[in-house]
Amino acid sequence: MADSIRLRFSVGETGRFISHLDVLRLMERSVRRAALPIEYSEGFNPIPKMSFASALPVGVTSNCEYVDLKMSADVDGCEATAALNSVLPQGFRILDAVNVPDRSEALMSIVNTAQYEVRIRESVQGIEEKINGVLAHKELLITVERKRKTQVKDIRDLIDALTYDPESNTVYLQCASGLKNNLRPMDILPFLGLSLGDVLIHRTALLVKTASGDLLTPFDVIKG
Repeated sequence: MADSIRLRFSVGETGRFISHLDVLRLMERSVRRAALPIEYSEGFNPIPKMSFASALPVGVTSNCEYVDLKMSADVDGCEATAALNSVLPQGFRILDAVNVPDRSEALMSIVNTAQYEVRIRESVQGIEEKINGVLAHKELLITVERKRKTQVKDIRDLIDALTYDPESNTVYLQCASGLKNNLRPMDILPFLGLSLGDVLIHRTALLVKTASGDLLTPFDVIKG
């Protein structure tokens, strides 16, 4: 039985406003154009078998997006990388690829942590004090819309780390990211006195945090 291929890809400036659903469609088209032997679902409307780690928020760039492609025949990761990069549009690029043994856990079921850089466009006073205030709170409540209903959500426990580097004028965030718990970096901006127009957000890592607190990449999990 053929292995899957796990790809790490980047989303650049020209791709950051494309929704996750459109990224999925883009990847499906690119796999077809690259003539990769991907496995398809059964039924009247077969679709390529692929699974993403975690949806990238619209407006955010990244160098750490992951997708698994279920192959119907053995394909070398380097060959898949070259084939896809020859057809992917500007703003998207495959960075690494490894073969994944069949029956490995799905990406979205193991990735639970993300790291972000939030670069502030202009100098703003009091960011460090606001961060200290955020970390001192026992709860941070935001309002979210789900299924046409307004809900209040406490995001404090979803923040693992929040720091600020004055030299680069950048906030660094480590937070929950996954099926069970998920924090969008823009959700913390109001607590820092910032809006989306004030910042550029870049996802630097999607990780698997183990029960012991170790942080592994989706590639490390395979090697381990």
